[in-house]
Amino acid sequence: MLNVAVVVPSWHYWKDPAKLQPLWELYYATFLRERDKDLNVDVIDLRDWPKGRRVDLPERDVYFYWIMKSADAPEIYGIVRDTKQKHINGVHIAGGNHVDHLTEECIGVFDASIVGSGEELILQALADYRANRLQPVYRSNQIFHFASYPFPQRDFLPDSKIVNDKHFSQYGVIPGTNVYFSRGCVFHCSFCVYNNPNRFELRRPDQITAEIKYLKERYGVQGINLRDEVCIPVNRKEAVAMFEAIASENIVWRGQTIPMGSEEVIKLARQSGCLELAIGVESVESDKVLELSNKPSKSVDANRRFIELLKKHDIKVKVCIIFGLPGETNQVVEKTIRFLEEVKPDYVALSGLDVVPGSVFHESAKSLGIKSIEKDLSKHAHLMFRFGDDEEVGLPFEYEKETPWGPSLSREEIANNIRQVQQYLRDHGMVY
Repeated sequence: MLNVAVVVPSWHYWKDPAKLQPLWELYYATFLRERDKDLNVDVIDLRDWPKGRRVDLPERDVYFYWIMKSADAPEIYGIVRDTKQKHINGVHIAGGNHVDHLTEECIGVFDASIVGSGEELILQALADYRANRLQPVYRSNQIFHFASYPFPQRDFLPDSKIVNDKHFSQYGVIPGTNVYFSRGCVFHCSFCVYNNPNRFELRRPDQITAEIKYLKERYGVQGINLRDEVCIPVNRKEAVAMFEAIASENIVWRGQTIPMGSEEVIKLARQSGCLELAIGVESVESDKVLELSNKPSKSVDANRRFIELLKKHDIKVKVCIIFGLPGETNQVVEKTIRFLEEVKPDYVALSGLDVVPGSVFHESAKSLGIKSIEKDLSKHAHLMFRFGDDEEVGLPFEYEKETPWGPSLSREEIANNIRQVQQYLRDHGMVY
């Protein structure tokens, strides 16, 4: 029997890494345990590992990493290097968005790299490992649909790491956890790398109901935080089926979506228990910034109307904004605060742009007037000053002074703009 460890990195860029749950690691651990009975699978969670102390993984035959964010890569690279020195026979396999976009780099680190949806490829890699013919890269053009596989079982971790009161702290004491009811995205926002696969793969309604039942009965969950890239399906029929499945379990939820959707669908979302939607507005300075970012909603006025629609149906609104986007000018602070005072969202999440490897902005940096990009991937996080003035991990790039759209802002100017608006948001109780 093979001993396989699925490793969760520290998530060093989060102030409170324990708030969210490592669903992709739990998902693949569940998949491996159910599909291969000759595996002994566990999850090693490094989020509470003492800071500054060298990670010392226990011995396993295979170590598996699912790297969603490139900011986690340097830490994982170091863990692989150190573990190989101590447990020389251990094999290290990785997949995820980072591996998809930086495959050649990962080939030099891991014994095998999984490119694309990983389910069947991981099984193939393990079969090859047993046969002493492990390949450096596994990829396939075949579609491995999300609905074809089980939802993640949470028993790999202690209950305290699965459910907490933090997901819905703004609404009182509601035991909550996060879930994925879909993966992938059909849109191509220029700063994003999470549209792989480039389609929406939704869970079936019976799967959604089964997962909620499991979370309610096993963990006492009363609220779910949908981590889907777009939590409101763009297809009306799929949206109705999903909301009916959620509504049948009498639970509250919140999620993130794009500022697009009919009033009928928004009404159904509220009736199914939706308390809050985070919407990717990204910029309120001008339509030009939205166009350069290739947002599906390319109008500030259209975004304003969508916020009004959510408020009409008593759904709390969390506006997501990015500072540092191409086309931004020195009027961004004034225009952003004016917009917030006009539309009065309940909450705001302000981030700094991360020109992340694999994104259109990263691949087209020169044509956008981006002079340099930080090579240290650990600095590629989008959080800046959200939870305090000492939080300065972000904006890992610098513009030329003159860009195709005109004079740019320096990194320090962008950072100061973020600091100023973050303070405004804290003063007005608009962050959590």
